[in-house]
Amino acid sequence: MGDSLMDRQVHLFGVGDISLDTSLLRTKVARVLAGLGVGSYRLGLVLAALVLVVDGAFVALLTEPLAYRLMTLVFLGIIPAIALYVTGWMLSLIMRIICAVCDFSIMLLYPKYQILADTLVSAWHLVVCFTKYVVRRCVTTLKAFLRACHCCLRRIVAAAAAFSAITVRGSIDAYRYFFMVATFATRLAARLLIAVLPQEFSAT
Repeated sequence: MGDSLMDRQVHLFGVGDISLDTSLLRTKVARVLAGLGVGSYRLGLVLAALVLVVDGAFVALLTEPLAYRLMTLVFLGIIPAIALYVTGWMLSLIMRIICAVCDFSIMLLYPKYQILADTLVSAWHLVVCFTKYVVRRCVTTLKAFLRACHCCLRRIVAAAAAFSAITVRGSIDAYRYFFMVATFATRLAARLLIAVLPQEFSAT
């Protein structure tokens, strides 16, 4: 029995194995936890892919400058996708650890200590509620951060556009003044000729 339990623990804590083999779990609670772990991991992947697709389509439809579009893709697409993937993976890891501990504890303690087993189940419910609360707060914080980043991006783009307009206008004015200074002598000579030539012709 000790060897089988050790083999099951090694299998459950395998780094590369995301899909848990529920046939190795002998308690119903552990099987439910294993299913929740796999579901949370797959849900994180699906949500990450969905966020990337939606943000990619949104960025493709924007008519803003390329820098703004790239920053929008990073802050509204890649960062939330990574956050969703890491959240799903962390929930899956937590589920796997609790699943292994719960299966081992229930099989070892439940026949003799039913009250302790019920306490472990209640503690699991508390862990689930706390995890939901933490995830909800993280999502709320991430939304606020992304909203602030979006506002900052808009302000930066607006300031850059205003600075570019001022620079272009100043360059045009400077070129016009330079042209007037450079052609001052030519224009003065032309005016003198226009004023003098008619008098010369009338005198002759």
